[in-house]
Amino acid sequence: MRDLGALACIAAAAACNNNHKPEADPARITALMKKAEKNGPSIGDVRECKPNEMIGGATMTQLTLVKLADVPPTPGAERDAWINPAELDSPAARELLDPKADDTTKRQAAYELLSAPFILVYRIELVDAPMAIGLKDIRRGTVSMRALRFDRDGNSVCGKVVTYQQSLAKSDWAIVKSNLAVMDPKVSKVLRDDLHDLLLKHVAALGRPD
Repeated sequence: MRDLGALACIAAAAACNNNHKPEADPARITALMKKAEKNGPSIGDVRECKPNEMIGGATMTQLTLVKLADVPPTPGAERDAWINPAELDSPAARELLDPKADDTTKRQAAYELLSAPFILVYRIELVDAPMAIGLKDIRRGTVSMRALRFDRDGNSVCGKVVTYQQSLAKSDWAIVKSNLAVMDPKVSKVLRDDLHDLLLKHVAALGRPD
């Protein structure tokens, strides 16, 4: 009976070990993101990604990348949270930045990111949308973004430029509503939400054939 009990314990331990997720040092993610941030190519310095090259990797916004790299983001609307939606971040990236996540969860998240075949970073290059930002400049807003693919070593591989404008109906509505000396914060919020939603739609279409 003692032998059977010992075998049961061994089997239970083996099952626990098999269910344990692999881990990696989160410091490796910091180093990788620092390299990717440094290797971010200038516009025109990287070939255009094919649609299928933007499917299957880990994803994150540029804001998340610099947070993981532990470097301060450049100032400006391009690194504001509303135009760098968390919905674009892989769960592992969010877990690494979650102050409530324990060390084991973060180590498992680090392993998951390091195991991804590539990382696709959504980098906002320009937010020319004064009314959305809160400035009394009555014109339709424009956002320009690049989806940048990096390999496992943090080297840039390819990129895709996406430029879109504020919804015309929302822009016209905001112009009518902007009859005060300064922008109404509620109107700016509607415009920011519109640009946020449009960004998600454009990102969802990146993997489709042109």
